[in-house]
Amino acid sequence: MPKPNKTELKKYEDILKRQLASLKGDVGSMRDEALRASDQDASVDHLADQGTDNYDQGFMLSLIENEEETIKLIEEALDRCDGQGDWPFGACPLCIEEIEEAKAKATKTARGGKKKASKKAEAWIPKARLEYLPWARYCVRHQESEERNRETA
Repeated sequence: MPKPNKTELKKYEDILKRQLASLKGDVGSMRDEALRASDQDASVDHLADQGTDNYDQGFMLSLIENEEETIKLIEEALDRCDGQGDWPFGACPLCIEEIEEAKAKATKTARGGKKKASKKAEAWIPKARLEYLPWARYCVRHQESEERNRETA
């Protein structure tokens, strides 16, 4: 995929802003619900009801945590749209790193007198992925690798 043009960038930015507003509203209402559940008088409930309430509150708090992580990713993507991120919007930072390493190796090889055929590498996340998940940080290959690393940690 080539770099997103200005029209595409604006479209992704609008999607990100709508999603951010929606998630912030959802997190606010979930937080209110979790706090309301903790304010209830525990003396009138049966122990089983208290257990259920505690489970529900814990579940709600984990949902809030997940939503807050997504909010953070969306805010980072919006920064990249504005040119303020660590890398351009729509690019995979790990692909950029691989390309830079390959260029460095090619330069080193060229100095040594040997020439290798160069394969054109692409650092841009495919449009289909950005359409589905505009706050994506990585291409599919690197996202899968990150998830495998998280599972083994």
